[in-house]
Amino acid sequence: MVGHRSERHVVSLFAKANDCSDCALGLEMPRVLIHLRLIVIFGGFLLSASSVQGCMAIVWLGAVGIDVTRTSDVEFHSFENSSVDVQQKQNLTSVKSIAVIPFAGDPVMAERWTAVLQQITDLRVVSPSAVTRPGGSGDDRIALAQRLSAEFQVDCVLFGSVAGQEPQKSFAGVKERSLRRMYLHLVSAKGALMWKSELPFTVVKGAKNLDEDMVTQALLTHVQAHADEVGLSELGARAQRTAS
Repeated sequence: MVGHRSERHVVSLFAKANDCSDCALGLEMPRVLIHLRLIVIFGGFLLSASSVQGCMAIVWLGAVGIDVTRTSDVEFHSFENSSVDVQQKQNLTSVKSIAVIPFAGDPVMAERWTAVLQQITDLRVVSPSAVTRPGGSGDDRIALAQRLSAEFQVDCVLFGSVAGQEPQKSFAGVKERSLRRMYLHLVSAKGALMWKSELPFTVVKGAKNLDEDMVTQALLTHVQAHADEVGLSELGARAQRTAS
């Protein structure tokens, strides 16, 4: 009798133990499910965030691409046919003032050269806005340089003119591209040709206007880099220091 009671007692203990383990599993299962659900939600959030970032990146790239098709730009090429008169070379170092004539074919370019000369030389520069008449050629330049030198009390006058080709469609027809050439002549107060050069450049026009500050800075950098090469390093003390 005692043996049977012991067996029944042991069986009941195992049954209770099993019931307790089932209860523990029953408690653990919801926790696992909750963890899995949180992982799924967090993963979905990450995927959504990645998708939003991807869309924003695509939108940003599209905006940049559209802006590129609308911008305008100027690229300056190497100076050509530059020369300094041998007899006038020494006079370049003694130049203290200069007047810039409005350039025929591109008056804005004369304003850019005025800004460049003010930056890279110590010269007193009379701007094109004060000299309203564009420069001519030959004898007309000599007479005009003599008159303006006396009128504005300057040592020389910078003449310029710009000629170019008909614009061609570029960038899938969205922009216009044209090759232009700038002709520059520096004439002394006595009417002698001191320096001359040609500067080809390319203009690419989009829907936006040219950024004048950007173009002037590009011209300034270009002139500084080639001052010795084209014979302008003698013109103004600061130009000589910059070139060296």
